[in-house]
Amino acid sequence: MKHVIDIQDYGGNRIARLLPAFRVRFNENYIHTQLEQPYCIVHCSKNFIVNPDLDLPFVQIPFRTFADNVRQLLIQHNGSMHLASFPQCYSHYFEPLIDRHEGVPLEHYISCMKDIQIITAQGVIKKVQFSHTPGASFISTPFDTSNMHVDTCAEVQQRLQQFSREVLDLLKNQGSHCRLPVSKFVSTYHQYFNRQCRVADYGFSKIIDLLSAIPKSIQILGDGNKRIITITHRCQMKRFTNDIIRILKNKPQRSMSISEIPIEYEIAYKKPFCIDDFGMCYLEDLVNEVKDNKELVVEAEKKRTDLEIYATGNFQQDVIDMLRILPDFSIPFQKFIPSYHHHFGYQCKVQTYGFARLIDLLEELSHVVKIDEDKNGEKIVQLTSTMMGHAILLNIEQLVEKSHGQLKLKDLRTQYLQVYRNELNPEDFGLSNLETLLLTMTDKFEFHYTETDVSISIKEPNPVILQLTKNVILTLMLSQCQLSFWQLKQDMLVRFKQDITLNMCRNELRDYVEIIDQTVRLTPPMIFAYNVVLLLSPCDGRMPYDDFIVEYQRRTSSSHLLYPTDYGFPTMLRLFDAIQIVAQVRGRRNFKIIMLNPEFRLGRYTQPITFTSPITSF
Repeated sequence: MKHVIDIQDYGGNRIARLLPAFRVRFNENYIHTQLEQPYCIVHCSKNFIVNPDLDLPFVQIPFRTFADNVRQLLIQHNGSMHLASFPQCYSHYFEPLIDRHEGVPLEHYISCMKDIQIITAQGVIKKVQFSHTPGASFISTPFDTSNMHVDTCAEVQQRLQQFSREVLDLLKNQGSHCRLPVSKFVSTYHQYFNRQCRVADYGFSKIIDLLSAIPKSIQILGDGNKRIITITHRCQMKRFTNDIIRILKNKPQRSMSISEIPIEYEIAYKKPFCIDDFGMCYLEDLVNEVKDNKELVVEAEKKRTDLEIYATGNFQQDVIDMLRILPDFSIPFQKFIPSYHHHFGYQCKVQTYGFARLIDLLEELSHVVKIDEDKNGEKIVQLTSTMMGHAILLNIEQLVEKSHGQLKLKDLRTQYLQVYRNELNPEDFGLSNLETLLLTMTDKFEFHYTETDVSISIKEPNPVILQLTKNVILTLMLSQCQLSFWQLKQDMLVRFKQDITLNMCRNELRDYVEIIDQTVRLTPPMIFAYNVVLLLSPCDGRMPYDDFIVEYQRRTSSSHLLYPTDYGFPTMLRLFDAIQIVAQVRGRRNFKIIMLNPEFRLGRYTQPITFTSPITSF
């Protein structure tokens, strides 16, 4: 302590005297003018008693809200306020701080703010202030190495670094929510590491001085006999980042949804994910604190557009179409993407559907597929039981189409097994025989009974419904692709003498129109069909395919060529298949021609019609 006292021989006795720089601190006038109350004299009564242990509440408040409130408080207190009376000052302006068992220590929560710090004034009084607040406060240094040899200092620093790592390990594994009372530190250290914590080995005489020597790793909360040590906010964020990176490295897409963190953490580390273990109250706050990390990229989960939702419906049909021909209607998750590419001839781009990962897209289709694990722990994508029935219906429909008319019931089971390598068992659906199973699908099949057997064929489309559909589409095309339901109903009665209902729009016409707040509008592919009609009507209802693509781009004033994804489909072939009721593609390769169906040649209509751009159409 040579920088504080001076020891001299005086009359045969050795006398210790304060150095002049410190002697002024104990001058009566100086003490009278410099000492202050350890609490806020504005928001606390004169008989306010400061708890010597600084026992502050555990809070649970959104971090951003709390930080804004603390900044306002500091402004009201001229940039500095006492920690001991912080709850009283806070409750004067905001809601009272309620002590919650699952919360975070108030002192630690305040220290998480980058522009705010907690300092020790006059050696004992803890104060909250802005980091840039001018004026130095005396903070005693518990360990002075000015009179030690360089080698000794380096050795001590090396030991302190090792001790710092040990304390962090101890708090993470032994402390309750990474907190430990100072009074229990020595015994817990001994129990965990199976050796004594020798304070003297680090150049100290007290355990509290040793703990204070590693302020970058641990924070000492409270005062007196109830002091608690915890991990600093900086180390907590570094720890959380490392934990998340370790999880992401084991995931194929190197990404995951924020909502998945608790589940994935528990799987990876075999223990529940507890947010207050990291010194924060809410997962969103914890993630926001690591947004600026160079190793992690945190992207906001954006709301999906109507077009992405519509495209997801088309993808749903693709999934059923792919899985219906596979054994057990299932496929390993790792093989889904390559199998999709092989089956359809184009890539599965999950971004088209508003997702960043395939797993998120499939989870959105939980009514279509389920994701389980086999006995080896490999993820399996399989159709749900309801969709299995739908898949069987599609398979039977395909077999009937290949039979060019009718398929005998007695041959159905054999052909089904040969083509799809799956047994067709009515018992799986709780039915006694195959005929009973098919009778549940009467909306698709017709049954032809003979003396010896039963044959099935596919029902022809209802011509009345087909004509109604064309009339509804045409009426909407003549009205900028959308009308209120009541206006559409009136126009249909006047123009075609046909009546429609909302249920018809939701069921029979669901592939062509959609209802939003009593407004009926064309679906994305039908809006594309509307643009096709406008292009081809002046050209006698036909145009070479290549000329159509160029002219379409010119008419829409688009900076890019026609993309089928603008209308919710992965390829142009799929897009034109969806509008066969309006236009069809004839021919092959370089001789393809787009032709309008006769009902949609609008030359005889005089209403003004505006071309609809794919960018603004949906």
